[in-house]
Amino acid sequence: MPSGRVHETVNLLALPASVYFLPEPLPKLPFAAGYLVGTFWLTPDLDLATSRPSRRWGLLRLFWLPYAWLFPHRGLSHRPLLGAFTRVLYLAALAGVGLWLLDNLGYHFQIGLPLGQGWLSFFAGILVADLIHLLLDTFFEKG
Repeated sequence: MPSGRVHETVNLLALPASVYFLPEPLPKLPFAAGYLVGTFWLTPDLDLATSRPSRRWGLLRLFWLPYAWLFPHRGLSHRPLLGAFTRVLYLAALAGVGLWLLDNLGYHFQIGLPLGQGWLSFFAGILVADLIHLLLDTFFEKG
């Protein structure tokens, strides 16, 4: 199985081609940003508490421990599309709980995130980075 460094290097090398072949209506900058987020922070290896991506979260990695417990390594977190969806939904749930707690403490926020092609492109970047990670794992599986 490739190391975290190998995953990151291959993903970075594949980024220009991924952006080049991106279908025209999708904006390239949000795609590249999502791709980098998917490469360094929201990778399938967040299911390992001591992985490079987990350590990159710093003290916030503690919030990813339940994720690692819910999704054992190479389980659902390593399935195309489903793995990325679980991580994005898990992060959204954490943010929702955090905002709910702040609201109950008297800190009220109005967050308006316009949904559009930018967010779709960002999420597509996460998905493509995820797929490259999974392809590496598949082709270089031990044993």
